[in-house]
Amino acid sequence: MGRQWWAAVALLAGFAALTAALAAGAFLDADIAVRDWSDAHRPRPGFLVAKAAYFLGSANLIAAILLVGAALLAVRDRTPRPVLLVVGTAAISYVVVVPLKIWTDRSAPHAPWYDAVELFANDAGWSYPSGHVVNTLIWYPVLVLLLEQALRRPLATATRRAVLVAPVVVVFAAVTYLGYHWLTDSFAGVLLGLALWLGLLGPLATVRASRRSVAERRGVHIEQ
Repeated sequence: MGRQWWAAVALLAGFAALTAALAAGAFLDADIAVRDWSDAHRPRPGFLVAKAAYFLGSANLIAAILLVGAALLAVRDRTPRPVLLVVGTAAISYVVVVPLKIWTDRSAPHAPWYDAVELFANDAGWSYPSGHVVNTLIWYPVLVLLLEQALRRPLATATRRAVLVAPVVVVFAAVTYLGYHWLTDSFAGVLLGLALWLGLLGPLATVRASRRSVAERRGVHIEQ
């Protein structure tokens, strides 16, 4: 766990550095350029595809689906750990991300304010960091663990990587392309989401260990 915690600290330091740089006026021109390019290259089909992809990062949707699955697993395996995992992930996400959005006061790319791109500028701004990008980095590892508990075996390496990586890339691109977030909102979401993911690995490993112990009591072999 030591290396994981140090990695999480390094990612949080990167998030703090990016926030400080944006507050000092760095990268704002790049944010505006990406927004303007996206606005000029968004045909209707592209918009619809990106809009559909956007929901892959919806915490409300993902949490609701996983909570149902976790409840079924809790009943089957006679342990509350799957439900606690989902509820704990939701709580950590809310406690960390929402205060940061309120504190940084950054408006969305299409807000009508002349200083919308700036941090600490608009009390109504909730753009920084991108919550959807954070969601892809903390919720899909939970999905992987619940799937493995349901199947009583690890997912194939390629499948695991696809589930963990593809939503991040797709949602990052979607929220930026749609103009729902500035480019640096999405980068900040990656840094914060990875830090939270690493910070959650201890509880996630506990759930995995619980899955093994339940299976072993029932005489089911779990491949390592």
